[in-house]
Amino acid sequence: MTLVHRVLLAVTVLSIAVAAGVATPPASAVPPPAVGSAGAPGTPGDRYAAQPPGKVSCRPGGGSRISLRCVIGTSVRGRAIVAKRQGPADAPQVLLVSGQMHGDEWPGPIVVRKLRRLAVPAGMQVWTVKTMNPDGRAQHRRHNARGVDLNRNFAARWRARPYAGPRAWSEPESRAMRRLLRWVQPDAVVSFHGFSESVDTTGGGRRARLARSFARLSGIGPATPVPCGGPCRGNLTEWYTKVSTVRGAAFTVEMPRSSRVARRCPTAGGTALPVVDCAARATLALLR
Repeated sequence: MTLVHRVLLAVTVLSIAVAAGVATPPASAVPPPAVGSAGAPGTPGDRYAAQPPGKVSCRPGGGSRISLRCVIGTSVRGRAIVAKRQGPADAPQVLLVSGQMHGDEWPGPIVVRKLRRLAVPAGMQVWTVKTMNPDGRAQHRRHNARGVDLNRNFAARWRARPYAGPRAWSEPESRAMRRLLRWVQPDAVVSFHGFSESVDTTGGGRRARLARSFARLSGIGPATPVPCGGPCRGNLTEWYTKVSTVRGAAFTVEMPRSSRVARRCPTAGGTALPVVDCAARATLALLR
């Protein structure tokens, strides 16, 4: 039942009670307002469903920066895959950051940790997933526990080949990210990888424009198509860009191995900061 229908029902019940000269019904008889994803009343500005989809469990963030914490699924070996939101549910601009798909690529999770400590600009909500491959991260290996490359398992021109999985969406980790992206529908998705230092403009259009903006804001580059050793198939960024219902776009950032080394950071006025800090600041500035 929608919020409008609930309000109309409450008004009708109250009107009948008054007309009949009986006492006002107790509060328990009046349907509660729709609950938003942050535990607050839902508003027309919420861009995603008031309640999380099945298999997603959310609770208040409990921190000064984090407003919501959601378990979006579990890995092959049962480790939780966690998404956290900064900013309010009704913020009109939505950004999502995937810190890690390949368990041996370490800079992205550090960027996410840095980003979660920053204040989110007004009118924006930022969702972050430190790792969508906790099994691979625990073993410091590229693939998940079944030997599947998660960035070959999405339904974007998927084709059977080594490390792609037996079919698209065969892995619980890729399904968890699909669940989150379909629910949140971000305007932009930044997917961090390593280690060739480049920002992927494959696909052109808004995807490439966002990639070039990130390269300029972060000082990471060049902004150029990033090959996959052949046609890129089954990757997250192409899939989300094609299926987004809000014309959202996703792109990949290949971080350098020197990501902890300081260099001039455009978003800090040219101050020397570690590359991971520059990437976190550039991510927040991307939709401004």
